[in-house]
Amino acid sequence: MTSQVYYRKWRPARFSELVGQDHVATTLRQSLKQGRVSHAYLFCGPRGSGKTTTARLVAKAVNCLALEDGDPCNACPVCLSVNAGRFMDIIELDAASNRGIDAMKDIREKVNFAPAQGRRKVYIIDEAHMLTREASNAFLKTLEEPPAHVIFVLCTTEAHGILPTIISRCQRFDFRRIPSELIHRRLAEMTQAEGVAVEPEALRMVSRYAAGSLRDAENLLEQLVVSYGDGVGLRQVEELLGLGHGERWLELVNYLLMGNTSASLGVINQAAWDGIDLRQVHRQTLELLRSAMLLRWSSANLLDLPDYVVSQLQQLVGQLPPWRIIRALKLWSEANFRHDAPSTLPLELAVVEICDDQAAPSSEAKEQKAPSLVSSNPPPRSQPARARPELQPAGAAARGPGPRPPVAPKAGTSDRPEASAPPAAAVLRQAPPAVAAGGGGLVTPWLATVKALSRQKGKSFDLGALLRDCRADAISLDGDTLVLAFKNRINMERMQGEMDDPKGRLLVAEAVEQNFGKVYGIKLVLIEDSGAGSASPRAAQSSPMVRAAMGMGARNPREEVVE
Repeated sequence: MTSQVYYRKWRPARFSELVGQDHVATTLRQSLKQGRVSHAYLFCGPRGSGKTTTARLVAKAVNCLALEDGDPCNACPVCLSVNAGRFMDIIELDAASNRGIDAMKDIREKVNFAPAQGRRKVYIIDEAHMLTREASNAFLKTLEEPPAHVIFVLCTTEAHGILPTIISRCQRFDFRRIPSELIHRRLAEMTQAEGVAVEPEALRMVSRYAAGSLRDAENLLEQLVVSYGDGVGLRQVEELLGLGHGERWLELVNYLLMGNTSASLGVINQAAWDGIDLRQVHRQTLELLRSAMLLRWSSANLLDLPDYVVSQLQQLVGQLPPWRIIRALKLWSEANFRHDAPSTLPLELAVVEICDDQAAPSSEAKEQKAPSLVSSNPPPRSQPARARPELQPAGAAARGPGPRPPVAPKAGTSDRPEASAPPAAAVLRQAPPAVAAGGGGLVTPWLATVKALSRQKGKSFDLGALLRDCRADAISLDGDTLVLAFKNRINMERMQGEMDDPKGRLLVAEAVEQNFGKVYGIKLVLIEDSGAGSASPRAAQSSPMVRAAMGMGARNPREEVVE
């Protein structure tokens, strides 16, 4: 006994049955009704969106003996033969396995033969982007001027991989990713016709998991029906996809947003010990963090989650500043599993960064806490309590303070960032301006500047890595210019190249302004040129190389006395 899989059994037989591709179906039906069928089509779009199915509908419709408003009748001998897979004038070619020039030569030789059963012969070339350049060039002339009885349909998921000369000879149709609501509706029709019982929430989860591919959703539905029989519920879908433990991921999101590092690490490692796919942990947590962001900005209508999950997220979001949600979402999305998928390390690193209390919050959160924080966090004793006018640049609060040395919280205060970090204006007042040239007051803001640029990529190099070559105690001021003394000439030249680039110059200028409290020009020098940190004559003479040279008769010109 043989049976067809769902995606073949329920393949659309008419243009009106295509799901989510009305713009394609309408145009093709009109061209068929008017008899203005092109000799070549290009169908491109994501997998499972209906490209090959539409190509077969075109082949059936151009040979149908009794079209019904542009749709094949599915009753004439031609339609019945096509539906049964016996029609000889539809030739499907997989370009992934027939990608060479010989396959194109074979088409060029056979294309002149008349159709065997119908009026038109249709060549469907799937994965057309896999054709080699030589095969594509050999195919060009045939594609441009085929015999009147031949139609070519090229299907691909990567239109950019096809030669522009081929694209220009085809009518192009871009297939769109199918919305989950339309997939859910189609799955509901299938389950009703098949007579199987599947809970609506289970169908909804399958639709979301398919990510716009109807074929993936149909395959998954069939797998669920075969595995669990008629009683398919939400728990069975979660079990099959490894998406269970929804409460655990909601708990993880709560820990992340509240800054509880230990509890977050515990949830991740427990999931690894339980054998749960960490990629699924990352994916589901990322979706919940995205939902928290949408809730924070009153976009709950865009969510497709159970009501109890939305309610818990809404309650959590109401207790948090916006910067914490955005920061968690960005850092969690950057977790990289490319090198070691089973390892918990990518998620653990993301947890530590998200829950790091020393990270600078946005200016909005700081301004809200300003009255209480100024009194509970007085400036350090080594800095004057009275703010200097030049330390409060216009617009500083709008830009945010950027990374700065952490301020130790007082005993009994909360360790959350918004409760321990001073407001933006207070931080700028505490950071001393550029004092006298070579003054020790430059060291602390300079170290904060280097830290702020530690993850900033310039045109070719990491800006923070290059600036670490500067000696903090050798930095000086020349008017409104900050003089940076490099120990290595190569690093100085590389940094000069980055400063010549507008992007690199802007990044450095913003970091200096935020941490020094004033706009400064930047000048790069070598330590020996600036004299900063240069060795004394006594120290130079103690060098082994110098001693060896002097033993061979060399003399120090600086010690010569003119008589």
